[in-house]
Amino acid sequence: MSSADTTGFEKAVKERKFIFPDDNGAHPSFRTEWWYFTGNLSTKEGKNFGYQFTIFRNAISPFKQDTASAWRSNQVYMGHFTLTDIDNDKFYFFERFSRDGNKLAGVEANPFKLWLEDWTVCETGKSNYQFPEVRLSAKDKDVSVEFNLELLKSIVLQGENGLSIKSNDAGNASYYYTATKIKTSGRINIEGKEYSVDGFSWLDREWSTSALSQNQKGWDWFSLQLDNNTELMYYQLRNKDGSIDASSKGSIVLPDGLKENLKPEDVSLKPTGEWKNNTGKVYPSGWKLSIPSRNIELDITPAVRNQELNVSVKYWEGSVLINGTYAGKNVSGRGYVELTGYAD
Repeated sequence: MSSADTTGFEKAVKERKFIFPDDNGAHPSFRTEWWYFTGNLSTKEGKNFGYQFTIFRNAISPFKQDTASAWRSNQVYMGHFTLTDIDNDKFYFFERFSRDGNKLAGVEANPFKLWLEDWTVCETGKSNYQFPEVRLSAKDKDVSVEFNLELLKSIVLQGENGLSIKSNDAGNASYYYTATKIKTSGRINIEGKEYSVDGFSWLDREWSTSALSQNQKGWDWFSLQLDNNTELMYYQLRNKDGSIDASSKGSIVLPDGLKENLKPEDVSLKPTGEWKNNTGKVYPSGWKLSIPSRNIELDITPAVRNQELNVSVKYWEGSVLINGTYAGKNVSGRGYVELTGYAD
């Protein structure tokens, strides 16, 4: 949707002060931005689901032209909506595009509203934290969801006070904040059958102009919610020669909401299996993640092996199951993993 030329766009080059609720809205001086919700939910009977709801903003040019047309725009929005029916081993995925011209798509910070046609996230009430209570709604073909979301922990700033550096090249960074535990309840409808569900979601917010360097190929990103009220985020950046980039990083969010940063030397991440898509491209499938300094050993397993989005940019993003130990005690949990650069 845009060229490699970043002239005229602002870049993430130094730490900044985050201002809420303003920073829940758009940052059009940067080229790319996203609002990224994932979550794992269950019925009272124990039927399990995962979901992803993501809206991306992409600027075609850095300068908005004056025009009398309500349709003309330099901002394109892309949405991805997925649902994983874990018990039936099914994965549904949908993609759509629109422009912010004539208000077909867009975001407002206060009160918060994010929309791409009839896919919406709308503020329903205030909370104790920087992101408000919202209702998320999406429907495509025979699949729909409607969830109420309320933060249980305060937002954390990833990287160094919200500046997440992705490579040694100046400006290859993003501004990045996360809500790691969001109480979620609502309804899922699949082919006319409705389910009442509860569970937890995760929100990632990033905006940037350039991120990966020329020698980087993709990333493996993990958002893990453990049953001891601890959350873990880690992304491993992969270079084209197969090595792991030193800019990989993550964080642990403790039960009291405090965050501790993770460096690549703190984490051991090893695939335990693989999965091939229908064109023969190979993804890792299952991992062993260790953090020796905290005596953490986790086995991470895809809830469904095929959770690949065969969309304009092909990637794997799906619900995972977690079992292991934390400081010598057994833990379990659920989470999400994103794998890019394997199929395209």
